[in-house]
Amino acid sequence: MTAQPMVKDPAGPWAPAVAGHLRWVHGLLSGVDLLAEHRDALRSRLWAVRSRADDPELRVAVFGETSSGKSTLLNAFLRRRLLPSSARVTTRTTTVLRHREDAEGLTVRTDEDVVLTWPSQSFDDWAGRTPGTDGRRLEDALHRVLTTDLADRVRGLHVLTDVALLGGDVTVIDTPGFSVTDAGHRELAEEAARQADVALVVVPAVAALSMTLVDFLTGPLRDHHDRCAFVLTKLDLLDEDEHPETVEVVTHRLRELGFSDPVLLPCAPGRALTEALAATPADAAAPRSGPGGPGHLAPFLDVEARIVRLAADRRRSAVAATVYGLLSDLLAAVEETTDSRRAELTRSRAELAALTLPDFTEFLDGWAGRARDRVGSDPLLMASPDVLAASREELAVDIDDAVAGNKINNTAKAAEEVSRLVRLHLRERAEQQVRAAVRRAGELLTEAAGELAQDFGRQYDRLAGLAGETTATSPAPAVDWTEPPAPDLSGIDAALATIGATLVTSDNWRTGGGAAAGALVGSMIAPGLGTVIGGVLGAAFGTRSTDATRQQFLDRARPVIAAAHDEIDSLVADCVRRVRRDAHAGIDALRSRYDTTWREEIDRLTAAHDRQLDQLAAAISAAEEAAAAARRRREEVLALRRATSATAHAPDPQEP
Repeated sequence: MTAQPMVKDPAGPWAPAVAGHLRWVHGLLSGVDLLAEHRDALRSRLWAVRSRADDPELRVAVFGETSSGKSTLLNAFLRRRLLPSSARVTTRTTTVLRHREDAEGLTVRTDEDVVLTWPSQSFDDWAGRTPGTDGRRLEDALHRVLTTDLADRVRGLHVLTDVALLGGDVTVIDTPGFSVTDAGHRELAEEAARQADVALVVVPAVAALSMTLVDFLTGPLRDHHDRCAFVLTKLDLLDEDEHPETVEVVTHRLRELGFSDPVLLPCAPGRALTEALAATPADAAAPRSGPGGPGHLAPFLDVEARIVRLAADRRRSAVAATVYGLLSDLLAAVEETTDSRRAELTRSRAELAALTLPDFTEFLDGWAGRARDRVGSDPLLMASPDVLAASREELAVDIDDAVAGNKINNTAKAAEEVSRLVRLHLRERAEQQVRAAVRRAGELLTEAAGELAQDFGRQYDRLAGLAGETTATSPAPAVDWTEPPAPDLSGIDAALATIGATLVTSDNWRTGGGAAAGALVGSMIAPGLGTVIGGVLGAAFGTRSTDATRQQFLDRARPVIAAAHDEIDSLVADCVRRVRRDAHAGIDALRSRYDTTWREEIDRLTAAHDRQLDQLAAAISAAEEAAAAARRRREEVLALRRATSATAHAPDPQEP
């Protein structure tokens, strides 16, 4: 095989421009806070693009439908029937062919991610080969891998041969026969096209541009038209006078598909391979095209030379395309990150606006105001002018019963009974009323404290989360509310004494004087209350009829009892007001304890959240600047790619 000269990159700004863009991408990935999955993927892409830009090796990817002559073309490149070309080939992976001087070899990566090399015992075991029956040639190993059920287990295939493919440092990537319905094949094709300097698409002359091929060109290869070249195979199956028309028809159709200046390479690889295998070493070393040379080998060698020149020329375009793709992916990642950060900023601001905790004074004042309103509007804690109104009728009924019938005949005993009833009734109702108020105040304060703790804890946790912290709230301050002692009702004594003295000195009453006055001493709640009433009432009666005595007794007793009720009502109202004041004081104390315990922490979290918002805003601004720079650089790379494509499409000086 004639060695073809490598075409080096011409001097110019191309390499420095590409290197500058890649350095910028590297710096951006280190400086912009992208989403983690994008950052890792882009760093991997950057490494691959940088390696590709620094790698002088040319890469040619070969695509074609099943039975298009793709394997035959590759074998012609190799001058050897190495790759099986039958319909039994079922590989679902790409096959990479590289030149190695010292020895042939084969590397297989299986679906279990096991790497096997040929020749080796582990490969023979995996392939089920029996030494001495299957042969020891590379052709045999490839036939076993590609045409049996083993093909379904292959995820990577690397072939090393002692033939310098296409005459230089060229790697050939053989792709599986494409199928528009097989997503796996499409992905393999797209990946191979991204790696390739030239995408060779095999087009059989006898069935050119089928719908499957058209779908492939407008699908996986749609972004790589500038790197496509079309090898028109099986020309030997057409009459020679049909060749120009076939070339013209295919060229016209490719232009319709968007290839403005398609590169079409007509040849007959099968015949060329046959001639190469039959040629003498001298023929193979110096083939000539035209009438004096072999019929199909010489044109095929011209096609090979053209492919090498295309690969060298378009390598720059290919690298520019990969840089363009990298910048496009980077731009998409930056835009997605920006959108995500902007949504996060909007959400964070909205969530902060929904919290009242950052303004701690307003938060505590709002709670205290609601708690005070609840205490002030509760029926048991409202100071009514007649707190014990309902009990008056109950006591009146009990007193009537105490003096009913002949009970009034013993006025001393009746007075004692009425005194007892008044004393017990007023104490029970007064203490009941005040203690109910005390319990209710405690309940309201406990409920309010629980609501404060719950609302505070919820908002605190949310504020800490917004500030980027995970901080558990400490236990809420306990409610310091103990039930006050029983209300002091002794203040009613003076009022009862005054009432009793008035009754005793009345002209309508006879009394022993000293007995009545002495009865005024004591406590309203203590038995002295009965003594007061008994002394006033007991001295009033002489010899009267039962009804008259009863009526006079009740007439004189009711004002005294009513006055006692009025005083108790006033006293209970004062007690309830004190309870209410104590509840308000408890609210204020709890508010003060929260303020003392948590103000610095709330201020710290609020400041931390403000910094988070500032950082988000700064990140969004940086990302927007990065996106603008990525767009600008992408346009620069696109211009560079177009310039290199124009150079690659310039007329071949070796063509007639």
